[in-house]
Amino acid sequence: MERKQVVVVTGATRGIGRNTAVFFAEKGYTVIGTGRNTAKLKEVQTELNKYSNEHLMIKMDVTKAYDVQQVVDIVMSQHGRIDVWINNAGAFKAIGPTWEVKAEDWMNDVTTNLFGTFHCVQAVVPIMIRQSFRSIVNIVGGGTIGAFKYGNGYGTSKTSVARLTENLAEELADTPVRVFALDPGLNDTDMTRYQRDTEDGQRYLSAIEDLFDENIDVAPHQAPQFAYYMATGELNDYVGRIVSVYDDVEKLRTVASDARDEDFYKLRLNK
Repeated sequence: MERKQVVVVTGATRGIGRNTAVFFAEKGYTVIGTGRNTAKLKEVQTELNKYSNEHLMIKMDVTKAYDVQQVVDIVMSQHGRIDVWINNAGAFKAIGPTWEVKAEDWMNDVTTNLFGTFHCVQAVVPIMIRQSFRSIVNIVGGGTIGAFKYGNGYGTSKTSVARLTENLAEELADTPVRVFALDPGLNDTDMTRYQRDTEDGQRYLSAIEDLFDENIDVAPHQAPQFAYYMATGELNDYVGRIVSVYDDVEKLRTVASDARDEDFYKLRLNK
């Protein structure tokens, strides 16, 4: 009997990460979710157990390389494979003019979003190279392809993750590993509620509430669905590129021939 594919989802205790963990469990994957909140880890573990007792939630801080390596070792020891790794863990604390936000908040956003992704890549890529086709999905977001006024730390770090994805894809071109950048769209999560409900959020990011009023937000399954398309190879023409959940999947497939264009769906200067 063929063993189930294994997916690791970072930041799986809430929001997009939690939705993604449950989505992949429904699709028959063995899910390894990570996060820092012990109580939330237990909540999601209970939810995943409805599908199988093979799923596992593990405490991990993506900003600590040792934590990440320990999770990789546990997964390999128990399952002997990692088929999909989704770098979803993120932070958005620094809201406001760049010269006014707390330096520690700005640095935390960048460290979690960018350095956290880096730590995970360093730990999992060597294992994936030794296996057959495997996928890494890096979650980007607001500020990646345009300015994000008053969200500089988040936007800067997510833009960096997009470039990291492109560079990494080039480095892995002769390997079985495929790397994608996914813009998950506007989701109703703890992160976006923080942006809407806090004093700084209401002062500087009030337009976000308007986007929800205009129904710009996406359904909870949408980002996980796109991550699944990437995991299963359905969007292989977009390796190293930025795909958004606002893109039409059928259109993406139709225009995939344009993906041979070096600049297609990538960060570029408009000259």
